[in-house]
Amino acid sequence: LVSDANANRFDFGDLGASDFFTAIELQVKVFPLSQNAGYSKLTFWHNDGTRFGNAINGSSGREGWGFFIKHEQELTSDGRAVAIARYGRSYNESAVYNQQANAHFLLYDPFCSGQYSAEDLLEADVVGTAYTWVQPSAAGNRGESNVEVFYRFPIFPYTDMTLSYQAIINPVLDPGNDYSSAFSLRLRSTF
Repeated sequence: LVSDANANRFDFGDLGASDFFTAIELQVKVFPLSQNAGYSKLTFWHNDGTRFGNAINGSSGREGWGFFIKHEQELTSDGRAVAIARYGRSYNESAVYNQQANAHFLLYDPFCSGQYSAEDLLEADVVGTAYTWVQPSAAGNRGESNVEVFYRFPIFPYTDMTLSYQAIINPVLDPGNDYSSAFSLRLRSTF
């Protein structure tokens, strides 16, 4: 991957500044139990730094580098239960977070409707839970924790709806608040 480190969701960045974010990723299936086993990944990245040295998004800011590890493991031979663990680290305050760790549990066809098929995970209902911890790179900021529960279900062919609740403990961007909640409704279409 090679991208403009100055680009963000509001503009196209500044290619003329020659500030790039580069990454390489290795993927492997570890102990797959079904044909739909997910990939475990190891990613190394480098950031040349942004034009002003500020972090624009999760993978840009000062010049520096980092890595990301993800292990995805099926817990059952039919692939219905899946665990995911992730850890990322950045150096030289080159990203918004110095460290981030996540643990997820997913259960496809949670109500045993019989509509689940190992060949088509994208069309199955899924309930999940996740725990995330982050340590921000900005000096003096406290660590943030997040617990999420969600339910994703198809509403039309190739279109899913997800209902989610997040409990945010010690929000980094709101230091005067010890706890916050977020509810979300998301539509996703695949084609």
